Amino acid sequence: RDATPAHLKASTWYGVFSSTAPLQLNIPLWEPEPVEKPAIYARGSERRIGASQGTVARAQFAEAIPGGAPAGPPAGLTPGTRRIRYLPRSSAPVQITSYPDPETNMQTIVIDSGVVLIVDGIEGVGPIDLQADRMVIWTANLPQGQLTPEAFQPDNTPLEVYLEGNIEVREGDRQITAERMYYDLQNQVGTVIDAEILTPVTIGDALTRSRVGMVRLRSSVLRQLGKDRFVAQDTFLTTSRLGQPAYRVQTSEAYFEDIQRPLMDPVTGAQQLDSQTGEPLVEHQRLATSRNNVGYLGNVPVFYWPTLATDLTEPTFFIDGVTIRSDRNVFGTQILTKLDAYELLGIENAPAGTAWKIRADYLSLRGPAVGTSFQYDRTGEFFGTPSRYAGLLDAWSVYDTGLDNLGRTRQDIIPDKTYRWRILDRHRQMLPYDIRLSTEVGWISDYNFLEQYYEKEYDEFKDQSTGFELLKVVDNQSFSLTGDARLNNFFTETQWLPRADHFWLGQSLLGDYVTWYAHTNVGFAQLRVQNAPTDPQDLQNFTFLPWEQVGNGERVATRHEIDLPLNLGVFKVVPYGLGELAHWGADLNKQALNRAYGQVGVRASLPMWTANSEMESTLLNVHGIAHKIVFDVDAYVAQATQDLSQLQLYDNIDDNAIERFRSRFATLDFGGVTPMQFDERYYAIRTGLASNVTGPTEIAQDLMAVRFGARQRWQTKRGLPGQRRIQDWVMLDTRAVYYPDASRDNFGATFGLLQYDFRWQAGDRTSVISDGTFDFFDQGQKIWTVGGFITRPPRGNIYAGFRWFEGPFTSQVVSTSYNYWMSPKWISSFGTSFDISGNGNIGQFLSITRIGESFLTSLGFNIDASKGNFGLTFAIEPRFLPRSQIFGGQIPPTGAFGLE
Repeated sequence: RDATPAHLKASTWYGVFSSTAPLQLNIPLWEPEPVEKPAIYARGSERRIGASQGTVARAQFAEAIPGGAPAGPPAGLTPGTRRIRYLPRSSAPVQITSYPDPETNMQTIVIDSGVVLIVDGIEGVGPIDLQADRMVIWTANLPQGQLTPEAFQPDNTPLEVYLEGNIEVREGDRQITAERMYYDLQNQVGTVIDAEILTPVTIGDALTRSRVGMVRLRSSVLRQLGKDRFVAQDTFLTTSRLGQPAYRVQTSEAYFEDIQRPLMDPVTGAQQLDSQTGEPLVEHQRLATSRNNVGYLGNVPVFYWPTLATDLTEPTFFIDGVTIRSDRNVFGTQILTKLDAYELLGIENAPAGTAWKIRADYLSLRGPAVGTSFQYDRTGEFFGTPSRYAGLLDAWSVYDTGLDNLGRTRQDIIPDKTYRWRILDRHRQMLPYDIRLSTEVGWISDYNFLEQYYEKEYDEFKDQSTGFELLKVVDNQSFSLTGDARLNNFFTETQWLPRADHFWLGQSLLGDYVTWYAHTNVGFAQLRVQNAPTDPQDLQNFTFLPWEQVGNGERVATRHEIDLPLNLGVFKVVPYGLGELAHWGADLNKQALNRAYGQVGVRASLPMWTANSEMESTLLNVHGIAHKIVFDVDAYVAQATQDLSQLQLYDNIDDNAIERFRSRFATLDFGGVTPMQFDERYYAIRTGLASNVTGPTEIAQDLMAVRFGARQRWQTKRGLPGQRRIQDWVMLDTRAVYYPDASRDNFGATFGLLQYDFRWQAGDRTSVISDGTFDFFDQGQKIWTVGGFITRPPRGNIYAGFRWFEGPFTSQVVSTSYNYWMSPKWISSFGTSFDISGNGNIGQFLSITRIGESFLTSLGFNIDASKGNFGLTFAIEPRFLPRSQIFGGQIPPTGAFGLE
């Protein structure tokens, strides 16, 4: 309005531009075909003719993809009908010119402006959205031969398009961008120049599915061979959005299959909808096969492989991870690699629900090592009946020329073998009639292999055994048949040849006046005792446990409990009786043994509560308090006709790692014979294990005890006003046992096993914890722990604690650890433990992880004072899918939130 120039210098500016030019409407004109046509017409015709002369028959293009229900027609669209709509891509109007062809009865439509073309009603797919700066359309059966903003035609009518300039094509939740493209929509075939496909990656099942990123295929020439099949030339696959990511696999030719199926709700059977957009959801199966693959770090080629076949739900491209570690005197410099076997061997269409990995390692102080692992979770048929089965096979071996370092008093241990290995196979399957089959094979090369190479599994996981179990559960009953064999002669294990068990728990009798529990088992047992270690260091501190003696024979036992629950006002009182009859074919003296065991007692409980809704504290986040407490008592007398010390332990109480420690504990602390108060069998008796119908058969002994307990909860309400929920604020459980015959049952102390467990949820993410156990006879255990957690997901967490132990030895350990997400690119973790009672340093670890564009790169160190060891770790893991866990949270894949 004012033609006078103006100047403004500021950090922000807001204004309105206006135009005085008159409004112009460009209405499409339908004219006869001109002699000279636009250049895009010639280019489009060339692409169309070239595509029609391909070597693949047109009929093949239209073949159905099995396995998924086709998407139905849009609401309001008659089956057998296709709808075509167009919109301007910007504020500029759509410029349309039409050229009819009387010979073919086809219409050629040229759009020389930005346009959005939406096609509904193509069989097997949802709406297809095509956007381009310029477009040519070949079709027929348009009303009055014209393309209107909304037109309908039979769905068997040819419909072909050629697009140029800033192309975007959306089909389902797959997106294609390109510079030039020919596409036959009816047969879903075409050719794309400078193409890029983006398709989402999801994790979870049908109920918990969530999108975590996008798989990206970049190609100079892309040909679509059918609904979900593509061939790409000069291409690479990645999840990064960068033009050339730091880590990529580039191929000369790749076959890519992205099968989309409607995502159905398993409960309602209807197709699920996106909660935010309301669009129908689809699920994908993405398979890629490529030739002449070259892996790049930046612009530097680092490996070549002729064939690659992969399921792009885990697109790590051969290498799952590389770790470089170095320590002073355990393994030395270690190069650890994990490879994808399916991709490495070029296996196409790998079985769904399976993962096959290969390990190739080198340890400088030990030697070369190789291994493989195979995991599966599948549904198939067993004798014609559908069955779900899952399991794993893990095998790893090392040619070991070094010495084992297992901690104080156990350094420089000579291994029993040079070639060392383990094979672990576990399988579980549901058979007809709801019978569950579980099998396991655990085969280990030598005495210390697991403790040295798989220390966490050895200390914390289930023992690796060999056997099978058939289990049938019917309501509150279970029937099982098991068989076990010992393959590893350096562990003490029971062979069952075989064993049958029946459990019947909580069965109501006499109109709910009586409750019955029962366990019956019968089997032939062979207790096989471990061989003594061959290394002199291990041997000098080794001793057999009192019950470790070879035994063979049948064992038959049946244990029952009858309860009579009574409600006496505010008290619940349960008189009960428990009894067992058992027979062993051979005891420790190789003689047959029969035993009767009985226990009578009464259990009682008293619940109490009070509430104060007026207690408020903003600082403590307390809005009312309810205090709930349950007092309970269990008083009983038990008697057995035979002493526990006469029997082997066919049902072991401890796992192999604890038994191995106990064999050294007896020598190092007691000169070779463990006192009875520290024998695991008698500790189990004092804790009341014999009072359980499901307890180990051998554990039964004379005992008189009164067990007291109190379970307390202080509850409050937390949350937004009007949306508050009840939460346990403070929890305190206490227990203690009174032994009337203290000299017989508790080594002279009237009270024992005083225990408490305390939890204070100071906030939703802040906790204070403490627990303890105390015995009062000479050298009895006195354990006390206190600590605190602060959690701020996903930012990090911190723990600090103190543990005090006094008994046959003394330990006072201070521990602290933290995990902290320092920035979008850096994460650190640290932990330390120190014994202030005089034993000194225990160990430390520190790791720093960089979240790179294509890799997670970690550098760390650890100190293990007991082994006199210091180690460094350098690890690289491709960052594609959110598999890596950082203090309970997942690192998103590269490209999950666009360009980084």
